[in-house]
Amino acid sequence: MSDSAQEAPEAAAAAAEATVEPVGAPAAASAEDRTDAAQRRSGVAAVLGRAAFAGSAAVLVVALVAAAWFGSGWVRAALTDGPRADARDTALDAARQAALNMTSMNLDDVSGSLALARSSMTGALLDSATKNKDQAEKLAQQSGVGMTSKVLGAALTSLNSEQDKASALVVLQVTEKAEDKPSAEYRYSWTVDVAKDGEVWKAEQISSLGQPVLLSGGPGPQSPAPAGDQPAAPKPGS
Repeated sequence: MSDSAQEAPEAAAAAAEATVEPVGAPAAASAEDRTDAAQRRSGVAAVLGRAAFAGSAAVLVVALVAAAWFGSGWVRAALTDGPRADARDTALDAARQAALNMTSMNLDDVSGSLALARSSMTGALLDSATKNKDQAEKLAQQSGVGMTSKVLGAALTSLNSEQDKASALVVLQVTEKAEDKPSAEYRYSWTVDVAKDGEVWKAEQISSLGQPVLLSGGPGPQSPAPAGDQPAAPKPGS
């Protein structure tokens, strides 16, 4: 056998040995990779945890700010809107009651009916009614007309809570009944200006929005009587 024939198998064996890797090398490399991957995952988890905590803290801060703002809004509403709403309701109730008292007349107690009307008045309106109470009582007795009323509707048209003044539109159904005459029902439309007198809202001015409207009943057509023979009708609240 020649030298070249002997060298060929030896070279092949050497090449095979050179290409064979140690058996333990891949396992070691795989363990290192797993350690690095685990460390990277731990780092990412830590970063995400810090980000989540920061986000939660930010949400908590926003929630606290919102709670403080809306909470203070409730406080402001309680301090401002509450008293104004109370004033609005009380003023409207006073306007309704004043209108009812001024359109009520019990012929068995004329002075008491007029006193009830005056109890709902204040200011110049009360001064005028007090000054003319004797004349008003005489006219009511002469007319012989009893009056009862009910509120058909009422609404506040203005409110100045700082000056304790308000105005209301009040619509009434007033029933008038006289002896030996059929009863008649009328619709009255009034503007009632009220003001606070101490702790109580009272009427300080009454304005009629047109003439009373006949709703039902009333006397039939008849020849007008001489002016001197007709008793003067009482003015509401006078």
